[in-house]
Amino acid sequence: MKRLLPILLLSLFAFSCSNEIQDNSPAFQAVKDSILFRSADSRAVFNDNGSLLIQGNSDVETLNILINSLNQTQIELGGENPNTNIASFTDEFGNVFSTASTNADGQVNYQINGDNTVSGTFNFTALRNGIQDTITLSQGFMFEIPILTELGETPDMNTNDSFTARVNSVIFNPTIIATPESGNVLSVVGQTQQASITVIFPTDIAAGTYDITIGGNTRASYLVAAGNEMFEAQSGTLTIVANDTDANEVSGEFVFDAGSFSITDGEFSVSY
Repeated sequence: MKRLLPILLLSLFAFSCSNEIQDNSPAFQAVKDSILFRSADSRAVFNDNGSLLIQGNSDVETLNILINSLNQTQIELGGENPNTNIASFTDEFGNVFSTASTNADGQVNYQINGDNTVSGTFNFTALRNGIQDTITLSQGFMFEIPILTELGETPDMNTNDSFTARVNSVIFNPTIIATPESGNVLSVVGQTQQASITVIFPTDIAAGTYDITIGGNTRASYLVAAGNEMFEAQSGTLTIVANDTDANEVSGEFVFDAGSFSITDGEFSVSY
């Protein structure tokens, strides 16, 4: 019995710590509200404009941190003034929570290591699709996440993801492209500091043209960060050019009207 007691205590200790932050190398994780998010795949790239995008993916969720102020070791997220440093979290249902809002806040402390990796800590509160629905990531931790490009090189994350559109004839080029999948539903999200466009459709959708409708299998929305307003597409079309479900690659074109916004010339080609 005396021999069993230490084993029992060790087992209880391991169980009690199973939901705590761990520092495996590399690591990208945080407590999402009260549940631990741990990335299964994490990486970072320098964009053409010199900003650093750090991305982590679990099976169904995605965490992005975009750092534009590389001359600092600590950055603030959200706030009243336009902030080009943006963190976002996409949950298993395709909902995008972003700090690109005046009501969001947060902080990232980071350092770029000599072995071309990035480490640091972070926390933030973000809003979902312009609705007063928030998510909080606390105890955020990143450790030796590999940066796949040197500053000034062409970013390469083993993907050719692209997303473009026009909003009331103005070109929309997102800084973040996310493709969360839940069940048989795929969301393709393009996000800038000011706005985001989301197109949602079945993962196994075949090539062809489909009507975009409210509450239908194919739907879309436009989010304006200032004022936290989301406009659902009232009408429009999505044309799937190709969908390779074996390679998990899909490309398509879309147009839709959402409130006073006309989204035209929409195109995407993404992996999921």
